[in-house]
Amino acid sequence: MHRTGPRIRAVPVVSPALSTDDRILLAQISDLHIGAGVGNADPARRTERVVAALSGLDPAPDAVIVTGDLTQLGEPGEYGRVRELLAPLEMPVHALPGNHDVRAALHDALLADVATGPGEFLQYEARVGRLRLLVCDTIIPGEDGGRLCAERLGWLEAALAADRETATIVAMHHPPLTTGIEAMDEIGLEPVSRAQLAAVLDRAPNVLRVIAGHVHRPMYSTCGGRTVFSCPSADVAIRLDLRHGAELGVLDEPPAYALHLVTDGTLVTHVQPLP
Repeated sequence: MHRTGPRIRAVPVVSPALSTDDRILLAQISDLHIGAGVGNADPARRTERVVAALSGLDPAPDAVIVTGDLTQLGEPGEYGRVRELLAPLEMPVHALPGNHDVRAALHDALLADVATGPGEFLQYEARVGRLRLLVCDTIIPGEDGGRLCAERLGWLEAALAADRETATIVAMHHPPLTTGIEAMDEIGLEPVSRAQLAAVLDRAPNVLRVIAGHVHRPMYSTCGGRTVFSCPSADVAIRLDLRHGAELGVLDEPPAYALHLVTDGTLVTHVQPLP
């Protein structure tokens, strides 16, 4: 029996497109930062461990999503290394950009066969069984913070409006929440984008979860009445420091992943750090 960590929250599935007979498992990893270190500090070693853990799960995930910051510098060679590290995964792998990524290089390495858009943005729809995955691009090239401009938010709003029935997960890098870690909130999703996204989500009751990365910690909140989950990193963790004016700190905690399981008509999220 494979242990999948503490259960965070179960939410009734409101969509008639899912039934109590559906069992769907979506794995999430985030913030690999390949290229950021060397030797024992090489994040590739941590990612190898996470991929091995996912490959050994029974039941196997139906798909894996990587919620951004796949690399440290966004260089083609780093994405080549990412492809090597993810190669053992036999299920579909869906990726999206983080603030350390470069759209063109990420597209060429992992999304060349995916119809993305609008324009240069790496946004797309995917299916995991009868679960719909809407992937959003929140990055601002050259900056650490995130944004959903009118074009990107319009794409999401149109996709949600086109189907109010199918159970849906919305994925992005910058989580639409305030962490209380001031240094992280300064480089989070812009407040205007967060408010506009909340209005869109409020009209989409079939969105079961918004999943993200960026903050290198497991946490959850709400946005527009929908649960927001941020996945811990496959690399190092950000220190939980809620003091006013505290500097951003990094901790050498175990790498971790998340499992989003649809079972018995509910969606539950598990967080599993590696021993």
